Amino acid sequence: MKIGILLTDHVMDELKAEHGDMDDFYKYIFNRVDPTIKLKIFDVVEGIYPTNIDNCEGYLITGSRFSVYEKIDWIIKLKEFVIELDQLKKPLIGVCFGHQIIAEVLGGQTNVSDSGWTVGNQTYNLIEKMPWFKEDISPFTLLHSHKDQVKILPHNATLMASTENVPLAMYRIGNHIFSHQGHPEFKPEYVHDVASIRKEVLGDKVYYAAVDNLKNKVPDNEKIAKCWVKFFKQKN
Repeated sequence: MKIGILLTDHVMDELKAEHGDMDDFYKYIFNRVDPTIKLKIFDVVEGIYPTNIDNCEGYLITGSRFSVYEKIDWIIKLKEFVIELDQLKKPLIGVCFGHQIIAEVLGGQTNVSDSGWTVGNQTYNLIEKMPWFKEDISPFTLLHSHKDQVKILPHNATLMASTENVPLAMYRIGNHIFSHQGHPEFKPEYVHDVASIRKEVLGDKVYYAAVDNLKNKVPDNEKIAKCWVKFFKQKN
């Protein structure tokens, strides 16, 4: 099975030597849970897309430092591609920015969170189970690092899970879209280092709360990445 990773950002230059680049995170976590899955990376910021949409069995939109409501050419083009994927009912996963842009373009709304930045582990409480969530995995924890969040779901979306800070943290549309705010591909050390660089932007309260949170909780990365695989392999 081949999955297309729609890459919407890169790791900050000063962190690449320690952590690698964004595509490395996805290669690592997919290899951990299912080494048979092949990934094809498409840097959509640079306008790189598949020449044939059916060359991949499914797609995943990554996180990004950008906001989905910015009027930038590559974001506008990505929104058009999301519409195409949805119309074809092509399996699609959204992570963070990906979660937000899918909601935004399919009739929902994304904006700056009323509570500001959310950084660190967030506990998800499952509202609805699906075939790719058969086992009892609730509650589970994922890493977050964002100031925007989905405020309104698309009319045909079903809420799957919420967190205290992010009420619309996970949703699905039919059986072909599965989307969530958290990052199963991130490691706590990476989130910590990004937060350290952004300390002035975050403010002391958010920063030190995040540092404490990252020390005391372990994210369920592989558990949710296994759900990705089950989602992509399901028979629609």
